[in-house]
Amino acid sequence: MRASRAPEKRTGASKYGVYIALIVGVVILGSAIAYFTTGFGAKPATGVQADAAEPRVAQPPVQPVVEIAPPVLPESKAEVKPVEIDWSWSVSEPEEPVAGPEKPEVDFGEVLSEGFVEVDLPGEPNAQVWYTYQVDTVIRDITMFYAIYGEDGFTVARTVKIEDYTQGADIENAEVTLFYADGYQRNIRFDGEQGSIQLTQHYAQPQGPSMFSPELRVALVNQRMQLADASGNIKAVLQLDLTGLSDSEQLVFQRTAPDLVGEVLTEIQEVVVQIDNQRLR
Repeated sequence: MRASRAPEKRTGASKYGVYIALIVGVVILGSAIAYFTTGFGAKPATGVQADAAEPRVAQPPVQPVVEIAPPVLPESKAEVKPVEIDWSWSVSEPEEPVAGPEKPEVDFGEVLSEGFVEVDLPGEPNAQVWYTYQVDTVIRDITMFYAIYGEDGFTVARTVKIEDYTQGADIENAEVTLFYADGYQRNIRFDGEQGSIQLTQHYAQPQGPSMFSPELRVALVNQRMQLADASGNIKAVLQLDLTGLSDSEQLVFQRTAPDLVGEVLTEIQEVVVQIDNQRLR
């Protein structure tokens, strides 16, 4: 006998699966919509939280305070030295005058002309000379004076004084003075009219207390000794101070030699002519 089976519904199980899939899809779709609506990462409020929440007034956005830190510079290993400023250029200091050659203090009358020139001395190289022409306003005589400087160019070594000077005329007299380092000097006078030479020399005396009584000092001071040759052309006077109290001792030497005096005056006039020619330029 044939047993009969109830007919199986082959589509029943698939319909339930379709319904379940639709429900799951709806849930997933709703969750996605809620997620994108409330924002990324925001959690939906629960029922209790929703009831407790109160409406809030919107606050203006707070501007962030931006603090800019100063740049950090790398430390320099080199030592920084302070800058020194030279302010001397801004202060004008008076310049010290340059010391020039000393000028002899001579006064023979009113100055006619004076200045510095260079001359050729006989047998010597060039020398610097300071000259002055002065006139006596009473007797109207002119005195010509010049000073010759030493090698340093500042110190006077020789001076020459010519009285009754007339430009272009022969010189009749000259007084020459030689200066020494110790401060003493020698004077030599050449007289063309008499043809004579007269020399006066002072010698320094040592200073100190006297070893003698006042009466003896008077007897020893100013001891003069006169010397002369047989012809009488050479004479000398020696003044001595044996006590050593005078400033100096003195020698006066005289000689008569017209030809020699003439040669001396000729060479002195050669120098005077050079001075005349330069001062008149």
